[in-house]
Amino acid sequence: MTDYAPPPQPAATKTPYNATTSNTVTKGLTVERFVGSSRSTPGNVGLCLCGGGSRALSAGMGQLRALNHLTLKKGWPSLLSQVKAVSTVSGGSWLGVSFEYLGGKTSDTNFLNAYVANPHDLVPSNGSSIGVTLDKLPPGNIGVPVTSRLFSVPALAVEAYLLWKFFGTPANMLWQVLMGFHILSEHNLYSPAANALPTSLFSWNKNTLKQDVVGPNPSLAKETAHLVASGAGRASRPYILCNTAMFVKKGKTQLLAPVQATPFFTGIVGSLDAVDANGRKVGGGGVTSFAFNSVLKSVSGSAVTVAQARQWSLTDIVGASSAAFAGQLQQIINDPLLLLKYLWEFGTEIWDWLKKHLSSADLAEVDEAAIKAFLKAPTLAEVTADMASFDPGAIIPAYDYWPVRNAKPNANLKTTRFADGGNLENTGVASMLSYGDIDSVIACVNSETPLAKGKKGVIDPKTGKEIPKTRIIVDGQIPPLFGYQPYDPKKGYVPFGKKTAAANIFISQSQIFSTGDFPTLLKALWKNSGSGSNANPANALQKLTTKKNDWFGVAKRDVTVVWVYTNAVETWVSLLRPDVQKLVAASADFPHYGTLDTNLSAPQVNLLASLTAWCVGDPSNSKNFVGLFK
Repeated sequence: MTDYAPPPQPAATKTPYNATTSNTVTKGLTVERFVGSSRSTPGNVGLCLCGGGSRALSAGMGQLRALNHLTLKKGWPSLLSQVKAVSTVSGGSWLGVSFEYLGGKTSDTNFLNAYVANPHDLVPSNGSSIGVTLDKLPPGNIGVPVTSRLFSVPALAVEAYLLWKFFGTPANMLWQVLMGFHILSEHNLYSPAANALPTSLFSWNKNTLKQDVVGPNPSLAKETAHLVASGAGRASRPYILCNTAMFVKKGKTQLLAPVQATPFFTGIVGSLDAVDANGRKVGGGGVTSFAFNSVLKSVSGSAVTVAQARQWSLTDIVGASSAAFAGQLQQIINDPLLLLKYLWEFGTEIWDWLKKHLSSADLAEVDEAAIKAFLKAPTLAEVTADMASFDPGAIIPAYDYWPVRNAKPNANLKTTRFADGGNLENTGVASMLSYGDIDSVIACVNSETPLAKGKKGVIDPKTGKEIPKTRIIVDGQIPPLFGYQPYDPKKGYVPFGKKTAAANIFISQSQIFSTGDFPTLLKALWKNSGSGSNANPANALQKLTTKKNDWFGVAKRDVTVVWVYTNAVETWVSLLRPDVQKLVAASADFPHYGTLDTNLSAPQVNLLASLTAWCVGDPSNSKNFVGLFK
């Protein structure tokens, strides 16, 4: 097992603050090391919610809904309550982190919507309950934020520009702040302070908050702390790892290192032969999550002293995990004419929306009349002038990072840029299997790529020849886990190596399964889904042996993976009422909504979630899932 440094407990406040704590290195990374063994987790099952924006959020909501419905026996806890850990990426993190820390009065049922056993009960509108009504979402449902037109990429770009222009939000925090406003604030998980920046922190429960945060640092006792949701009517929450990535260099090659953010620590757990922006070798473990994004001041034996301006927050992890969208905002903001167009379209509406979300202190600092005047008639000259002092590249998240292993203080350090977790490994499976006590995985691949016949197949790395019956196209997030590059229409599936395409460099470090198991998975997904008819769900169970991967901290061992590949399912469609079937037929890209289509309608969200819930929860499909928990 890869060496892992348990998180120390340094301090962090709004002004630089120092504290000392222990910092030791031990062997082994397990879930039970952090949360103990008191939760019932038969089968030691991990759940992975992939990236993919609002599509991944909606599909993942349905999958969580189904797992919350399924039980081993009547009256027993749901399977969701017995999941040992959940690994989230990008849009999957919007869903997973919000569910993990769900605050306020929103029930789990409202957050996920009700499970509807019979698809024929779904109606376009005016249903007998909100659960069967496709054009409505319950109050507090995680799908509500993405149904706002202000969650479209153009509107988000305008929001980012206005936050920077009038409220001084740092460019490298704009995307994270927007995720705080749209996704987290709906559930009391984000309260902006000066410059719209987050000030809260997060931990597992009251005991860990006291032991890891407040005990060593009494001055943090008054800070807002988000704890994992619990209580009557709530599913027992699993351990969560929210995945982002950090830019590193290996020689002259720029790569991405996997960063896990958990209720206990944030850091890079693998042993990587790579360095950060300051030339320091990365990896080896993490720091207590509230104290990530800090400057290491001194080291004395096993004690460290750090300083930081504010605590690492849920806003940071959700934003950093989905940072690919920041690049889309960057493209719009970098084009003054395009930005001006969207200012005219969204500006006044966004200002009314911002006033409801910003802190009173921030609102008191600005001249509302001046803002309204600007938004009433924005000009190209003013937008262009603003862009002269704005570096669009700075919108990419960047944080202070220091390696835990062989930690040494340095002065005048540069921040290190972060990237969307999906730019490195979009399924979340590789990070999940860095935990030695996860024996089975449910991998939810909610992609924009339908299963289809290809013109080329899988190339055998030993012979260089195509393996028969493998001309099957799957989304590009799966092949790298088996050592293959994403499908190329001219070449098929080619192993990583000397001929690795430049576009695939970032994902080249994520192999954790044998290349020989990839053709087996392709054939199983194709056969189980109906061999091209899409009659059934594209689910497949595999018994696999992991390959040692130091980049992610994965050791060699036997695991079981149930792959859940979201795809069209004609059997489900046949169970719908004719008027609902028409809604499905009218959506040309259902269920593979584009990743950049962040703004979905309520029917789009509900149809996709209903499909994915049925693909897991219906008795005809649930056997593999229930079997993992026995």
